[in-house]
Amino acid sequence: MDRLCRVAEVRRAEEDAIGRGTTLADLMARAGRAVAEEIDTLVRVPADRPRHVVFLIGPGNNGGDGLVAAAHLAARGWACSLWTWNRAAVGSVPVEDEALARCRWLRSEELDQALGSADVIVDAIFGLGGKPELPEAVAQAFALAWRARQHHGALLVAVDVPSGIDADTGQADPRAFRADLTLMLGMPKIGAYLPPAFRYTGVIRIVDIGLPTPPFEEGDIGLLAEDDVREWLPRREADTHKWAVGALLLVGGAPGYYGAPRLAAAAALRVGAGLVTLAVPRSLVAAIAAAQPEVTFLPAPDGDVGAGQLWANLVRDAAARYRALLVGPGLGQDRPAEELVRHLFALGRVRRGALGFASVVEETLPARFAGYAVVDADGLNWLAKTDTWWEELKEARLILTPHPGELARLLRVEVETILRDPWTWAKEAATTFQQHVVLKYGHTALACPDGTVLIAPQIHPALATAGSGDVLAGVIAGLAAQGLDPRAAAGAGVYIAGQAALSAVAEKGTLPLLASDIIAALPRVMRTLYDPRWSPERTLVSHVAGWDA
Repeated sequence: MDRLCRVAEVRRAEEDAIGRGTTLADLMARAGRAVAEEIDTLVRVPADRPRHVVFLIGPGNNGGDGLVAAAHLAARGWACSLWTWNRAAVGSVPVEDEALARCRWLRSEELDQALGSADVIVDAIFGLGGKPELPEAVAQAFALAWRARQHHGALLVAVDVPSGIDADTGQADPRAFRADLTLMLGMPKIGAYLPPAFRYTGVIRIVDIGLPTPPFEEGDIGLLAEDDVREWLPRREADTHKWAVGALLLVGGAPGYYGAPRLAAAAALRVGAGLVTLAVPRSLVAAIAAAQPEVTFLPAPDGDVGAGQLWANLVRDAAARYRALLVGPGLGQDRPAEELVRHLFALGRVRRGALGFASVVEETLPARFAGYAVVDADGLNWLAKTDTWWEELKEARLILTPHPGELARLLRVEVETILRDPWTWAKEAATTFQQHVVLKYGHTALACPDGTVLIAPQIHPALATAGSGDVLAGVIAGLAAQGLDPRAAAGAGVYIAGQAALSAVAEKGTLPLLASDIIAALPRVMRTLYDPRWSPERTLVSHVAGWDA
């Protein structure tokens, strides 16, 4: 797990590397070569023409990285064009003159035409040292680059961080380079993961250039990584069965919202839950069963007054057989949902009036909930209506999965306050409630009760689609049901759902993406994370062939 770093820490790491015998030229040579190798694998064009890349080169080390990358790509047969800003000469750059001689140096009046035929456009203007105020000439060049992306799909790549953002604070010039891919050099820079800077990074790929990375400690802000998830995933033994693998009881659904529990259930099954049972209103069972035959049901009563309490009683009676609960997908905000949440978690005391003029009596609630549950959507909204719910549920193990509006209701602050500093408020919720909190905004953040914050490595606008939150809740709950503790279940769930979304985007595209496409991509991600890189089918065929021989 890598710690998100500030600019000063990156500078110190560079100085440390130089102090150990690595030169600045060595670092630039590694960075440029790595950038070239990444770009070289990204774009394929018809064989009858060379691939064309345009580099936008700045005056400092970021520009030097770009020049090294351009020389490597030119040597690989790319047509390379270079536009420079405030760089009168090549300068002290570890590249041979004849390598750059293969590149075409552009005058400003030639830039627009060159961009019109570019397959890739690379921002190597400011990088790490950039500020959120762009010179006008640079802003105009970036506008032309964006137009090339709109007109013919040119790929926009930023070296280290997009120019026009502050790598410490996340502040950004609205005209900043809007990358599809950021090749971040050496260490993850914290500002690139913060709003509004994350609007400009696209997919972030961290490129190793040999910088020493600071150790991650509890209470830090870290980046979730594949290695973490591999360690967290449970081992499945050969003699196991569906109940032992992990059983999940999903509580939710309301008329008009039966899609949410179905999506969550499908996601939980796809990440390995052995059994998923849906405690949903009886009227929803047929529709969900037709779409998802692998689930079982605990039908709850339909109706209004008293239905929620009966629903809660059914769940509480069955809960001991399940390792985890997921409460909230499609629950709605009608009275049965309120009764369900209050009685299921045993929050406060419920006042009930008798008929006529009889006095109001108080109902005695069952024992406080002390189990393991993921709480999502309207489950959170109903929790927020109880002033001290976290004190009443202090024996429970909860993973809360709010979006900014739900987190604002839980913390009794304005949504705008959350959006200004999302990670701080997620941490505030986790430490106040002493529960794990997954904030679904930007780079999804998992805040832990000890103050640690773990960040999803990627963000993608395709996730702005109905049901994606239900899929995430289902993934997390499916992992919790397999025995992962709240930090591991939430952290692995955030990573896995994010990788599945990127895989689905690669197949379906950004605008057409549906939540069900993310579920369909989960098997590819899970196989990569859990299974060894071999084919049991091929092995079996080879054995059979050998026996026949």
